[in-house]
Amino acid sequence: MRNAWLILAHNEFVVLQQLISELDTPDSDIYVHIDKKVKQIPHFKEPTHGRLFILEKRIDARWGDVSLAESELLLLGTALRNGPYAHYHILSGTHLPLKPREELIQFYDSHDGQEIMRFWETDEGDADFKLRRYHFPIRNYKSSHPGIRSVTQTLWSAVIFFQKKLRIRHLESDRFYKTDQWVSLTEKAASYLVKNKDAILRKYKWSFCCDEYFIASELKASSGDFHFYDCPNLLFVEFVTDNPKSFPLSALPEIRQKDYYWARKFTSH
Repeated sequence: MRNAWLILAHNEFVVLQQLISELDTPDSDIYVHIDKKVKQIPHFKEPTHGRLFILEKRIDARWGDVSLAESELLLLGTALRNGPYAHYHILSGTHLPLKPREELIQFYDSHDGQEIMRFWETDEGDADFKLRRYHFPIRNYKSSHPGIRSVTQTLWSAVIFFQKKLRIRHLESDRFYKTDQWVSLTEKAASYLVKNKDAILRKYKWSFCCDEYFIASELKASSGDFHFYDCPNLLFVEFVTDNPKSFPLSALPEIRQKDYYWARKFTSH
């Protein structure tokens, strides 16, 4: 079965090159979106067996912002034009597989026709805060410029404070489902999301971290009769407060002893 590997990358290009090499099979096409903030796109070694596509259109993707969902939908739309594929896998450029290539492909083949993702326990407070409030200045929440970051976070806090005081919410009738951002979708699901791209981006425009919610929530809210496989050991990641811990590439052999299919986030430093 053919697979499309859709990769969101903005740094750690040594790790990305290793990921590309490890995904190289005759039935695999690899699509890479390099964040628009990257000034110089590096040269990547072409796969031996599959095909590599570096997207010409690039989005300035920001943490917490709807631009992350926009980037994923761009990747899905690009790959759909070369489909069909059994699965469209959304990955970061700091992912690496923990299983041998053959075992990894066999796992996905065994779930043909299913949307593969790891669901998180429903937390209505989290969904209410991230999706039912208007997060107007969130785009520069983690700006590299200290002044812009400080002003943005102050304004954002004030906006949220007044919304709580005035009991302002939207999307109150929607039910939301939280997953990891990194999912594997069937042709049917990918097509549905891309077909409804404009409506999805409008709906989540002022949300916070909608990349954790929009795919599962929109598919479950549709009448498309999608079939979901909840995979608890899909991804190994460790968090330090709210941020994923970085692992050096030298730690990969040890991490590969864990019973997961993927791990992130790796660094070459």
